[in-house]
Amino acid sequence: MLALADRNAVVLGVADASSIAWGVARSLIRGGARVHVGYQQRFFSRVRLLIRDEQVASAARCDVLDDGELEAFFGRFQGDPIDVLVHAIAYAPVETFTKPPSAVSSEAFAETLAVSTHSLARVVRFAQPHLRDWASVITLSFQAATRAQPAYGTMGVAKAALEGLVRYLAVELGERRIRVNAISPGPVETLAALGGPLALIRDPEALARQREPALATALANARREATGNQDEVALASTLFAFLQREFAARAPIQETITQDDVGGCAAFLASDLSRKITGQVIHVDCGFSTSMIL
Repeated sequence: MLALADRNAVVLGVADASSIAWGVARSLIRGGARVHVGYQQRFFSRVRLLIRDEQVASAARCDVLDDGELEAFFGRFQGDPIDVLVHAIAYAPVETFTKPPSAVSSEAFAETLAVSTHSLARVVRFAQPHLRDWASVITLSFQAATRAQPAYGTMGVAKAALEGLVRYLAVELGERRIRVNAISPGPVETLAALGGPLALIRDPEALARQREPALATALANARREATGNQDEVALASTLFAFLQREFAARAPIQETITQDDVGGCAAFLASDLSRKITGQVIHVDCGFSTSMIL
């Protein structure tokens, strides 16, 4: 277990038990950190159940697009500096996944970048006065940032921009020895991750436009495996499971990725073992991003 005792950690983006953010929070707690959770009000009922059963130091509203909530959330750390800041936030409207990039509206494109990319800069702006020297800032990316994946849509563009922002923030905060890194995991089933498959299931024409034969095959297999009156969300979950197995079959280490895998990497980045690592994207994907086996 990594020594994180007496460290203040903030984790933003917890939505429910499946959230990667929640897996990271659990790993930091196990390492001994005091974890403070920031959540959107619409997820409060789910978050309340999670923090009831876990040793969370505190939990409060923090909408990263609301200056007032950001100021109030981080103002609580006056005199109690933050050692670890985790940004695990992403969102995109449905059309981002179903339309070609050139057809996505300006409003949808801007919202995707605002929530999934620029929010990291906003969080750092409000957190910076409360970050301890040698603090660790961690965000979450995905392999579609460096390899075009049509089914991921314009969200892949947002993740590419996020990885660029990580490098520039690393330079900005480097004078205080604050490090900024991203974790890029393989596919992990979360509430947010099901958004893309669900959008394509609901829009057969969009699915037909995807230039990913494996996706159509996986959906056909998922439909065959579906039992009874399986709803769309359950079908999307079954589809995601097929995609995870496809991913594992093409990776050097033929395993799927879990919350704990990502949480373990985050705990490393939160610890002194990573003090000289900054501006990096660390892939937790069984080697898929570097050596895809066909």
